[in-house]
Amino acid sequence: MYTMTPRMRKKVIMEKGINGRTIVIGDVHGCLEELEELLKTVQFKFGIDRLIIVGDLIDRGPDSVGVVRRCRQLDAEVTMGNHEWKFLKWWKGNKHYDAHKHYKELNDDDVAYINRMPYHLKLTDSLYVVHAGVKPGIPIEKQKRDDLLYLRYTDSDRHFISMHKVAKGQAPEAIFWTEFWKGPESIIYGHNVHGIEDPRIVEVDTGVKCYGIDTGCCFGGRLTAMIVETGEFVQVQAKKVYYKSDIFNEGS
Repeated sequence: MYTMTPRMRKKVIMEKGINGRTIVIGDVHGCLEELEELLKTVQFKFGIDRLIIVGDLIDRGPDSVGVVRRCRQLDAEVTMGNHEWKFLKWWKGNKHYDAHKHYKELNDDDVAYINRMPYHLKLTDSLYVVHAGVKPGIPIEKQKRDDLLYLRYTDSDRHFISMHKVAKGQAPEAIFWTEFWKGPESIIYGHNVHGIEDPRIVEVDTGVKCYGIDTGCCFGGRLTAMIVETGEFVQVQAKKVYYKSDIFNEGS
């Protein structure tokens, strides 16, 4: 199967004078049918538009392998999610993690694709994509891997607080990371489901915004795409609830 790399695609676009869009999609979590519907709804043009997903392609939904292979086929750029990182740790022999059935169905090309996923993507000097979160006062390139993959809440000293403690009311001091972030970069992120209908957009400083675009497709919510150039959001509704949890937006 022939695939066009992001560099090749950029070259074609420049040579032909084509104005492609940058489309960023929230956590897919194995929801292949919804991903296909969203690509049609947003009228994604392969080889012209740039397709980015914020991570967590796998687990929870019905077809993790199908999602990975479809993203490979589309040359989608994907930031590493905590679920991909968990898979890689299992694949490298960490027996602390139980193998999902689909782990063993991913082939060598799938694994190589996952292994190449970056921890962040720079769209412009003022806009980045990460899976989870960032801490203030640290350049994006120097953020800790675990923060980029897992961060939601901290205390006033910026120490990590687990979602489990927050959900159980055991961390009244918890502050979501966007309340500390003042830029200068705007951030598009997933990982945390603020709600199953609308994305969460917060202007944390003048001209600096944080866009939370995981709207809980696997929980029966929506799969959301953001068109960067226009700020438009396009969504499709999940076909069903694929995953139930006492902690609705745990992400662990």
